[in-house]
Amino acid sequence: MPFSIESFFFILGRMSGLFLSAPIFSNRQVPVRVKALMVVIISATLAYFVPVNYPADLDSPAYYLAALFLEMFIGYTIGIVAYTVFAAIQLAGQIMDMQMGFGIVNVVDPQSGTQIPLMGNFIQLMALLMYLAIDGHHYLLQAIVQSYQVVPVMGLHLTGSFYDLIVKISVYMFVIAVKISAPIVIAVLTADIAMGFIARTVPQMNVFIVGLPLKILVGLITLFILLPVYIWVFNVLFVRFFTYLDQVIMTMGL
Repeated sequence: MPFSIESFFFILGRMSGLFLSAPIFSNRQVPVRVKALMVVIISATLAYFVPVNYPADLDSPAYYLAALFLEMFIGYTIGIVAYTVFAAIQLAGQIMDMQMGFGIVNVVDPQSGTQIPLMGNFIQLMALLMYLAIDGHHYLLQAIVQSYQVVPVMGLHLTGSFYDLIVKISVYMFVIAVKISAPIVIAVLTADIAMGFIARTVPQMNVFIVGLPLKILVGLITLFILLPVYIWVFNVLFVRFFTYLDQVIMTMGL
């Protein structure tokens, strides 16, 4: 199909929203100029192949700007749904850190540029590698392309189903965080109970000095034992959230 400048700008708007929120694409370590160039190149390429349907009455600049804003919102929503799973993993790492004694140890997250807990950074980087291994970033680009079949330009409809699904995804994020951190929390809690019995039977031992490194050791050993399980869990989470992403796109086009 021939290149259309209108299609290019609409795809550019939806792609810009994706690059503002999606994992990998929104990485703050990538210079803004590089990301802008990537958005332009990808949008120009897709403009040749993606059929973009838009109303014929977009001659007014106000309507045209409104259409571009809605396109950015659609792309941002697609990206933020994919980012939710990483937010859940980061929250799980924060729960682990609080139990293990790493609550005051923070590192800079390259994705968001904010400080996150140590274990949260570790499991988030591991999840990011799994995300790249299953070509999750390619799936988001495919979702942008296929979204034009469901949500055309100026065809966004935010019904009650959309808001219910967003709330469901947000609640599920906290459920995931608790489930991921549960083995570490249980192991550290068991170590605390054991130290409590030791403190009662051996009063001469200073459990406060021995307890903190013991909790760290138990937490790290449990984490490394469960690494294969976490890798499998992350794959399952990505598949489920990709299903949620398809549902969100469908609800925006109802």
